Amino acid sequence: MDCADFHSGDDVTLAFLGCTYAFARADFEQRVLRAAVELELATRPLSRSARADLVAAAIDGELAAPRSQVGEQLVELCERNGEDPIYWLRKLVFRSAWLDHRIKHGLVEVAFDDAAGAFRIEPGRYPLPGAGHPSFAALTVPEDRA
Repeated sequence: MDCADFHSGDDVTLAFLGCTYAFARADFEQRVLRAAVELELATRPLSRSARADLVAAAIDGELAAPRSQVGEQLVELCERNGEDPIYWLRKLVFRSAWLDHRIKHGLVEVAFDDAAGAFRIEPGRYPLPGAGHPSFAALTVPEDRA
């Protein structure tokens, strides 16, 4: 089960790192926004146009026509040298689906760590991918709620 298909719906289908996953639109958007916050690409609340830009970037692997200031800053980050924030956005979306799929099939175990006050994932039979990822902390434009 190295790259078993993940399926939460039929609205968005993506191939990434040799895997093909299908998502419900709402599931995909939630995963994208969670990844954007984790990467410090955005903070909540985000406007509808900023959310749409982040989702479009994750689907296409690029953002050709940004509709928000967050989208414009994302494009600027991509043009700079260094890490590609859209690649990392997609990678964290797929990592979350990968983990969910393995939890569902009993290939990893989840336990609550009282000392840390958080959930801990035990790899079981399959190793977990590393959590190390860059922090971009560059999208600083406050968005309206429109």
